[in-house]
Amino acid sequence: MDSTQLKAVLFDLDKTLADWPPFLQHIGLILRNAGEDTPPQPEDQGGTFPRGFQWFETWMRRTQAPGYKPEQRVLDALAKLADAGIPWGIVTNGTKWQHVKLVNMGIQPEPECLVISKEFGHKKPEPEIFTEALRRLGGPQPSETLFVGDNPRMDIHGAGNAGLVTAWMHRGRTWKWGLPEPDFTIDHVDEVPEILGL
Repeated sequence: MDSTQLKAVLFDLDKTLADWPPFLQHIGLILRNAGEDTPPQPEDQGGTFPRGFQWFETWMRRTQAPGYKPEQRVLDALAKLADAGIPWGIVTNGTKWQHVKLVNMGIQPEPECLVISKEFGHKKPEPEIFTEALRRLGGPQPSETLFVGDNPRMDIHGAGNAGLVTAWMHRGRTWKWGLPEPDFTIDHVDEVPEILGL
């Protein structure tokens, strides 16, 4: 993959720019991983939890927000992009609580391109949410935009099918979700500036 064409970056929020707070990780990861291959249902919020656990996801999204903390590696990576004039934004499945997370993470002011599914009306992996993010970034072509995320279906398949270049935050996993495969595989978002040659 020739990364010299990349002119903009979009990030997933949860489990990409920020970890869940430790007190939720154990239960949350069990449920998330159990639901990763579960076919999406119309009522799913993100499609990563097994059916019947929407109550837990609702509670978790509300409870997560105060536990988010700044991570210097993340803030430094975002600063490198900004210093190089690379537009970046966030595309996240979630609710108003995503705003609280960003405050607690130290990502202030919020990026001009912040697309939250419950506010926009479409969610990943639907193509509309990626199209809207590109519009808010100023209109880079999908092939000029890197999408960074951890979820194989929501992030990598969703962005890849929308024509974006993808970087998968693997979190110790091996890719097993078929096509489209990620263009890059990373351990942490602080590798993103290097992908862009910064």
